[in-house]
Amino acid sequence: MIEIDQVILGDNQFFGVNHMSQDRGHETYEQFKDLSEIMRILNYAIDKGVHGVMFSTHPSVGEICNMIRKDDRLRKNLNIYVNVPYIIKYVSMVTEMGIYDTIKSVITSQQGKNRVGFIAKSCINAITLDHMGIFERLIDVELAPFQGLNIKAVFLHNALCDLILGYQMEDILKGFDRYIRKKYHAIPGYGTLNLTRFLEYLDEIDAEDSLVMAGFNKLGFLMNPSKTACEQAVKSTRHTVLAMATLASGRLKPEEAYAYLESAGIQNVVVGLSSKKHADETFSCIQRHILQGRSE
Repeated sequence: MIEIDQVILGDNQFFGVNHMSQDRGHETYEQFKDLSEIMRILNYAIDKGVHGVMFSTHPSVGEICNMIRKDDRLRKNLNIYVNVPYIIKYVSMVTEMGIYDTIKSVITSQQGKNRVGFIAKSCINAITLDHMGIFERLIDVELAPFQGLNIKAVFLHNALCDLILGYQMEDILKGFDRYIRKKYHAIPGYGTLNLTRFLEYLDEIDAEDSLVMAGFNKLGFLMNPSKTACEQAVKSTRHTVLAMATLASGRLKPEEAYAYLESAGIQNVVVGLSSKKHADETFSCIQRHILQGRSE
């Protein structure tokens, strides 16, 4: 099993993402517009023994990363799990500009002292039709805000992973794996909305033991092709599964949610926290059902 933080704080509440309620998402977005509120939650998580935090590469993530870099306690005590790319940004850009101008715009936005060399290498990749090279340059852009932080794992967004799965693009998946391990010394991770099939595909291509993030909860929300199939897959796989949407976007109470995950053999979870009361209840349930279960 891959060694990661058992409990990872999610970032959906910071950016107003709620899969079930747009209004609820807007409420949390307003709450966390103030960076001091995000800092408060991160410090509270550390106080509770939670050192992992998941970030998408949302346009606002740079401000949060700057805040973490400037704070010794946060910088030294947080393991960062990054989900790339921020897919909505790319969908909007491609719709407006087309695929070529989107890639050009993203690559030329690279900042810092290595900008000229970065753009030159990107141009060579484009001229020689080195698609993996272009992909690597885009990954570098996405991860640039996290420079100087402890990047524990880099997840490829489920939209791209399921595209790779559908088109059987083994070279892209293995190329991503090599690049993240070699350049960033981090764990490559994969998001998916097709857990059972993705786990099967990893075995079919003889992939190394992998880290896979997928929806997993008592209601079967985001569990495809079925709740039962996902439960069976988790119990039989050699890969490490990180459960997200564990509260089914707020439809489950923590006690019910984490008692189910314990029974299903889940040992790693992503959790969202919107208030201290919610956090206290959530961490208490996780301590009983997830953390203690692993230590036995």
